[in-house]
Amino acid sequence: MEPIQQWWAGVPPVTKYLFAGCGVLTLAGNFGLINPRLLLLDFNSVFGQFQIWRLVSSFFFLGGLGFPFLINMMMIYQYSRNLEMGSFHGRTADYVFMLLFGGSILLAFGLFMGYPIVGIGLILMLIYVWSRKNPNENMTFMFGLRFKSAYLPWVLIGFSLLMGGNPVLELAGVIVGHIYFYLEDIYPLTGGRRFLQTPQFLKLLFQQPDVVYGTAPRAAQQAAAGRGGHQWGQGRPLH
Repeated sequence: MEPIQQWWAGVPPVTKYLFAGCGVLTLAGNFGLINPRLLLLDFNSVFGQFQIWRLVSSFFFLGGLGFPFLINMMMIYQYSRNLEMGSFHGRTADYVFMLLFGGSILLAFGLFMGYPIVGIGLILMLIYVWSRKNPNENMTFMFGLRFKSAYLPWVLIGFSLLMGGNPVLELAGVIVGHIYFYLEDIYPLTGGRRFLQTPQFLKLLFQQPDVVYGTAPRAAQQAAAGRGGHQWGQGRPLH
């Protein structure tokens, strides 16, 4: 158990809650510990019966068990962790604000378009933001397909189409991720106003000492030390 405890202790806090929440709630819904119908996003239930927990549970309940569930859990862990320990290293409040910003748009989309599970969109939003902040990593997908990380969201959407899926939520996540990335990383550099400002209450809530979770990427370490940029390494396989 000690290696598992050491691994879990090395997971950054927001990723830890996302990963555990998705795992526990999805397993509970599938094994009958919770009625899965109570976890789905539904306009009438939320606003007519005030079942406001659905606004949260619809992100953490990922549907049925199977290979797609395992892939989604892997992507939550890998790309949320990469963002939290990389671009958002030491900026937990900013990371939470990004999730709240994207989640709010996806909630509105799910409510008015009738999508009961919106967590998939949030996962693609995370992947898109990570791919834009780290566009040049070498990726390997199924069947040995190699490409740069900037194309990862589109590869996943294409794979979903090939498997007979309807990747509307995935596309919504990419769009939301692009809105965030544009407002946060592109538009201010052109001289535009910075519209996205992390609220002060989040900064106060997530004040924390300089804790290193696991092994932070060198980019984060160099940024914290005030040294220059960093070229990413040889990439990471997806399979």
